[in-house]
Amino acid sequence: MPLLRPNQLKGEKYKDYLNKRYADDKEARAVIHLFNRKHTGGVLWLLTGAGVVGFITSQTGTKTTSSGTTTVEVTPLGWGIVLGLFGGVGIGKLARFNNEKLYATLADYDASHAFTGTVMGKLKDKDYR
Repeated sequence: MPLLRPNQLKGEKYKDYLNKRYADDKEARAVIHLFNRKHTGGVLWLLTGAGVVGFITSQTGTKTTSSGTTTVEVTPLGWGIVLGLFGGVGIGKLARFNNEKLYATLADYDASHAFTGTVMGKLKDKDYR
């Protein structure tokens, strides 16, 4: 049976479908885990960035206490760095490790029975669970 694209699958998570399809192929399951791990990392970068932006926003402005007045201001460059760092890394991971890229990687694997050096270089021991 040919490998299904992510948009062809209904009623089941794509990663679950792939884990069933490649149940006996340890290397393919490791690549599926790698893509899932990296995708989750992208989501965590974005959520952490949102938390940092929320914290910074809550600290900006003028606050008066018994010891005096403090004003905290963030420059546009500062916002650019914070948003660029967290957004850039997060969106980059989501773009590089999405289900369509995983489909393309596994379709190539089905044809050649080997993963590219780039994919193999990213695999860690924890991916071979």
